[in-house]
Amino acid sequence: MKNQKGITLIALVVTIVVLLILAGTSIAMLGGDNGIITNAQEAAAANTEGEVIDKMNVAYNTVKANIITKSSTIMNWDATTDDNELALAKTIAGEILTATEANNLKAGEELKGTEKNSGYTITYTKTTEDKKGTVKIEYTDATFNLEEGKTENRHYPKITCTIEFSSDDATYTPPTRHVNQ
Repeated sequence: MKNQKGITLIALVVTIVVLLILAGTSIAMLGGDNGIITNAQEAAAANTEGEVIDKMNVAYNTVKANIITKSSTIMNWDATTDDNELALAKTIAGEILTATEANNLKAGEELKGTEKNSGYTITYTKTTEDKKGTVKIEYTDATFNLEEGKTENRHYPKITCTIEFSSDDATYTPPTRHVNQ
């Protein structure tokens, strides 16, 4: 019996204990508040948030440039006439949604994005005697949801901005993050 080969029970137990320690460490690194999965979800939400804010800023800059160009090159051009205002509102929507979706924008109705733009809602309100024409852009996404009881999460369930028209200018309420819907 001197030449028997194999592993001892102690070696087998030690190997199993080491594997359990490695598995526990790996699971802890994946999950938890500071785990890889949580950090990846946070990064995805931050990326989406940045893209949304960039789209809102581009929409404003595009319409502002459009108004300045037209008001300086076309005599008596007014951004608040029905046709001009709707065209500007559709220009804003076109920066956020597809051209086909933007073309469906009508005054007083919510326009919801479809497919890849499904989180966006755009509302256009015509100019009246006491109010400027307004386009409100709202983005809501499940990746922004706050976990119950957690206030340190930096992502929000909704981001909104507003662009208003005057006769030869546009004003902008920058993107606002809303904690409560």
